[in-house]
Amino acid sequence: MSDPQVRRFPFWLTLSVLGNLVLVGLLAGIFLNAPKRPDWGRGDPGAPPGFELSTEERDGVRQLMRASFEAGREALEARRAAERRLADALRAEPYDEAAARAALSSLREADRLARDAVADRMFDGLDELNPNQRAMVARIMAGNMEKRGKAGERLEKWRERRKERLEGNPDEGAP
Repeated sequence: MSDPQVRRFPFWLTLSVLGNLVLVGLLAGIFLNAPKRPDWGRGDPGAPPGFELSTEERDGVRQLMRASFEAGREALEARRAAERRLADALRAEPYDEAAARAALSSLREADRLARDAVADRMFDGLDELNPNQRAMVARIMAGNMEKRGKAGERLEKWRERRKERLEGNPDEGAP
């Protein structure tokens, strides 16, 4: 009888080692060719808002924002209560449209009062900030406006698609 042949490396072990080498090569290529993260130093025009300011300047902006929201805390709590009343009016059985409209009107007024309280305190403190700090506040607010703008654009596109759909099939639920 002949002796069985002995393999030096099992077939599956060889495939596994090759697969691991390919994976390590891919990962190394990704990390070695990855673009470097910008080194945002102070004064870098491409830096996010606030990075070009000193720590003391950023603290001044933070304190103003915190004080503004503290000044409007009661109005913000009243706004949240108005939101809860609107939600309760919408869930109520039987549904009362007059009560829901009154709750919505109350929410709108509470929202206006809350925004005014926060804005009044913020504008009272803006004159204490230097031009760089005010520029940071402006960029923060503009960023928030851009976010709201994107949501507004999505809503407008949705309305356009809905209008097109309704024009194509007038039997679907009219607004």
